[in-house]
Amino acid sequence: EAGAVAELVVTAQKREQNLQDVPVVVTTLPQRQLQDAGVRDIKDLQVLAPGLSVTSSTSEAQTSARIRGVGTIGDNPGLESSVGTVVDGVYRARSGVAFGDLGELERVEILKGPQGTLFGKNTSAGVINVLTKGPSFDFEANGELTFGNYDAWGVAGSVTGPIVEDKLAGRLYAARRKRDGFADVHVGAGPRTRTDDTDQDYYTVRGQLLVTPTSDINIRLLADYSDRDEHCCVNF
Repeated sequence: EAGAVAELVVTAQKREQNLQDVPVVVTTLPQRQLQDAGVRDIKDLQVLAPGLSVTSSTSEAQTSARIRGVGTIGDNPGLESSVGTVVDGVYRARSGVAFGDLGELERVEILKGPQGTLFGKNTSAGVINVLTKGPSFDFEANGELTFGNYDAWGVAGSVTGPIVEDKLAGRLYAARRKRDGFADVHVGAGPRTRTDDTDQDYYTVRGQLLVTPTSDINIRLLADYSDRDEHCCVNF
């Protein structure tokens, strides 16, 4: 119908619903918008989600998210953020674990305000709900190669397709990104020898299986691994 608004389906209440039927303030970022904006991790979401702030203090592992100015700030790695991060339905209890390369995304939902009823007590400020792209029974492969200043480069690729026709499908994603630090550090007579900061050096691997024993049952099995060796957050 001309002039009609397409239905936007979200899982802000852990079930698929039309966004207009959800009594929660939700910022929904679909796949195309995330791709066009070059979103690769949760820090990149700040350019698209009003009211979301993501900062690091002493290292990338001590990264904190705030929604509407509310969040948990501190250098203790044992702190659980009051902005919960959920990736494919799994709660990431430590912020440093949640801030890896997100890979291929279906959509991201920013839920604002307390979400303890459905997401647990550690979501008093809100939830970042990430849904990655699942396996497909149609074969597909793609790759990405990026270059930038400060000797930045990145390579990523994925492949998906059927393993057992109509019963088992898989998806494998891998990425490697590296960049020199853009903040110059004058070390003086101190023990530090590194003269730059805010560099980037990490890789991510994610594997998925989709099992469909019947037409009414879908089971997704996911495993991911990330390794980061970066320097961050020198005082300016």
